[in-house]
Amino acid sequence: MQRFAILYFFLGIYFLQSAPLLPFVQAKADINQDKVGWEVDLSRISLNFSQSSLTNQVPYKGFSDSNLKGSSQLGLQFFLNLDGNLYAPRYVVFNSIYAEYGFTQIQQANKTNIINKNLDKLLFSTDYTQRVWDFDWGFETFEIGPYIRSSYQTEFNPTPKIGRRHIVNYMAGAKLFDGKYIKSLYIDFFGEHDFNINTQLNGMGVEIGISLEYKLNSSIRWTYTMNLKKYLFNDKNSKILPDYQFLMETKIETKLFKSLSVSPLLRYYVLKAEDIKEPASNLLLGVSLNFGKVLLPPQQALKEHEFLY
Repeated sequence: MQRFAILYFFLGIYFLQSAPLLPFVQAKADINQDKVGWEVDLSRISLNFSQSSLTNQVPYKGFSDSNLKGSSQLGLQFFLNLDGNLYAPRYVVFNSIYAEYGFTQIQQANKTNIINKNLDKLLFSTDYTQRVWDFDWGFETFEIGPYIRSSYQTEFNPTPKIGRRHIVNYMAGAKLFDGKYIKSLYIDFFGEHDFNINTQLNGMGVEIGISLEYKLNSSIRWTYTMNLKKYLFNDKNSKILPDYQFLMETKIETKLFKSLSVSPLLRYYVLKAEDIKEPASNLLLGVSLNFGKVLLPPQQALKEHEFLY
C-alpha cells in the first residue's frame, strides 16, 4: 500500500509539471540559471553555552533520545552542518552531514564531577529533488518540486543499557526550497527503522518542516527552523511507540568578523509516546559562537538572455 501511494504521488507531480503555469511562474526550461554544478557549504560550526530545562524525561528513558538526556543544568553544546549539493538544470541532489553533541558538568559538594550527555547525534542524508516550478513573486523567489530522501542516524557514544542507535529513514514528498526568506518548506511521508535490539522501532508517518531567514541588515539576520513528525503507524513488535516529535530552533546572528558571528539561541524539543500520558520536553537557552562559509560556490549557468531548449 505504501509503495502504491508513493507511485501515485509522483505520477500526480508529473502531470502537474505539464499543466499550464500561473502568471507569476517563470516558464524557463532551466528554471534556475544562477546555480549549476557543486556547492559545498560549511553552513554551521557553532559552540553553544546554554542552560537547559528538562521535564518528564524519566518515563522516556527507554527511547534513548539524546534530546532528553541529562539534567537541567548549565552546559556546552557543539553543532556542525556540512552540505555538498549538486545543481543541474532539472534536479538538485542535496547531501548533508549534521552533528550535535552536548554535555553538562555538575560539581558536587564532595568535589566529584558528574557529566551528563544531553545531545548526541550524527546524521548522514542524501536527497534527490526534481526542479518542477520556479516562482517569482517580486519580494520572494523560490522553487518547488517533489523529492525523495534517505538518511542514517547514529550516536558518538552509545547510551548505557540501551546501546548505540542505528536509525534509517526514507521519505517521499514535496518541497519549496532556495527562497530568499523561505529557505525550505516541506511535507513528506516517512518510514523509520531502528536496528537497535533494545528499541526495534519500525514506524511510518507524516513529517512537515520549515526554515526561514530574514536579514535585518548586512550584519544581523534572524533564522527559524521547525520540524514536526507525526507517527501514524508503529509495528506491534516495536519496543517504543512514539506518537509525535517536535523541534523548534530560532536565533539572531550578529556578524563579528567575516564568517564569525554570535547569537542568542532558543531550542525547544518535545517527544510524546502513545503509551505515556505526558510528553517530555527540553528547553535550551544559550549563546552561540558560530562559523559558516561557502567553501565551493556553484557556477553561473547561463546569461540572463539565454535559455535551454
